[in-house]
Amino acid sequence: LELPHDSLLSKCLVVMLANLCFSFRGLHQKLFRASPQGNASAVDDLNLQYRMQQIGILTLLLPTVLGNVGWVWDKWQQQTSIVGGLTIKYAFRYILLSFVNGFAFASYNLASTYVLTRISVVHHAALNCIRRVFAIIVTSIIFGLQITMLQIVGITMAVCGFFSYLHYKLRKETKEKRRKDLRRKWGGILRNSGKNGRWIGKSSSLLPVSNVED
Repeated sequence: LELPHDSLLSKCLVVMLANLCFSFRGLHQKLFRASPQGNASAVDDLNLQYRMQQIGILTLLLPTVLGNVGWVWDKWQQQTSIVGGLTIKYAFRYILLSFVNGFAFASYNLASTYVLTRISVVHHAALNCIRRVFAIIVTSIIFGLQITMLQIVGITMAVCGFFSYLHYKLRKETKEKRRKDLRRKWGGILRNSGKNGRWIGKSSSLLPVSNVED
């Protein structure tokens, strides 16, 4: 299956693959933190992020250089043919924007690593989804870009999905809290109900069914 470079389907596939890799990164971080080698006392968030970026650079540097060396050479030849100091001007602007982009990207990844250490992977993915919506809206306002109907549909789906996740997460936490309260309440009653403290009657997932020893 051959797709045009600028086709909508190819762009969707690239974005889906990027999000999948991002989720795998979060899952790997959680699993690494749960291991003895990944304890926070052994590897802090800054060193963990540095190692992940180092792996990414070593993995992607060679394919990136080989895939773009021709394009960079053509652009360099075009720039050197321009009369005056335009080449130096554009090079300086490019280097400056690269430093700003690198600083912003590193700050975002450090914040993401810090937050992911303290919440679940699913919760982190939901927050990242809202972060993307916020970025789309803000950049559209700042740069005067028109939001298309397809983007409106995507933003609406993302926001609705995020609030649906919060709603069902809150319901689950409420049920878990109620279940723990009932277990605590009935557990105290069973301890004082006889020698064995055995529950006589229908079993329930909310109540203890085994013997409770004093």
